[in-house]
Amino acid sequence: MTGGTVPAKLSESDRQKVEELRADVKEYLTPYYDTDFNLLRWLVGHEYNIELLKPKLINHLLLRKFEDWNLDGIAATPRNHPIHTYWKSGLTGEAGKTPNAFVNVEQTGANDYWGLLAAHPTNEILRARVHDLESMLAAVMKMEEKTGERGAILYIMDLTGLKFDRNVTTLVSGALASISAFMSDHYVELIHSFVLVNVPSFIHAIWTLARPLLPERTRNKVKILGSNWRTEILELADASVLPSYWNGDASSVFTANIERGVPVPHQLYYKGSMPADSKSLSVKAGKTGTVDMELKESESIHYLLHGDGQFAFAIYYSDDVTRDGENIEKWKRVYPLFQKIPGPTTVPLKDSMKCPKTGTYRLWLSNEHAWFHTLKITYLLTIE
Repeated sequence: MTGGTVPAKLSESDRQKVEELRADVKEYLTPYYDTDFNLLRWLVGHEYNIELLKPKLINHLLLRKFEDWNLDGIAATPRNHPIHTYWKSGLTGEAGKTPNAFVNVEQTGANDYWGLLAAHPTNEILRARVHDLESMLAAVMKMEEKTGERGAILYIMDLTGLKFDRNVTTLVSGALASISAFMSDHYVELIHSFVLVNVPSFIHAIWTLARPLLPERTRNKVKILGSNWRTEILELADASVLPSYWNGDASSVFTANIERGVPVPHQLYYKGSMPADSKSLSVKAGKTGTVDMELKESESIHYLLHGDGQFAFAIYYSDDVTRDGENIEKWKRVYPLFQKIPGPTTVPLKDSMKCPKTGTYRLWLSNEHAWFHTLKITYLLTIE
């Protein structure tokens, strides 16, 4: 599927595939997420190839089960992560003009992404972003329950205020690409289309840079509106769900009240460094590295991580290392797998987790994407 046609109702062949997929992942499914349309999204996004999508879906379902992330319940909680002070919600309501779609307006040009990255670790930015993604999913699921048809998000990217400088190109190829990859990995086919409005003349240069970094299905969903975008957008969504700050001095066409993002104060920028007692691990290009810890049930791992390049990481558990050896696929993942952490890390990643069982815990780090660069990870692990 491309560019935004969404098969609405569940066909008989779709239903059969959904039931096949449900049976394959039933041990991982949570009651909240177990809907026909949630599973259909994964099928459509992977051209109904269950063997291809199954490990990816299981990875997502494992993330849903991590208590600290609370994916099934987070949309019902207050939107109060410190990052939300600067990155405002844009979910407004049903599009109307585009059937079975909710509108989300992203203040792409005005949001201080650079400041957020300078003040917060990437994993915390993703944690804050999950609240919005789960709110979008919850809105779509509620719509689907009411209509019996598959829904999606009309994702409007407002480029007002976007400036072409070194920061933009660094963000597009680094952190924003990482966030986009996270969305593509975990929220498959949730987006109906990405609609870019108030586009500056240099966007074609940015698009040339960003396009190869995006999954093909994501690229095919992008629509760039022209200079008459205020009129064109009304062909896609009702004025009542579009931001009132788009109105000119003598106009009051758009009526949705969306809070404007604010810059991150420079005094909040991270100015620290890794502690003197930190250790380091070198991981050659195309390889992985590990750090093992023998821990007891209810002990907690606290980690601080800095990478001098892009990396992936997760934490795994085994009660019998002699049997499982180096085959990480036989270990149980006990902390989310982050496939693409951009580097060099501006703010060290920081988090903790409680050990569910006594055994060996493995911090797994990957440099498998690299061709030449030897990754250096500086880390501090504290056990309590």
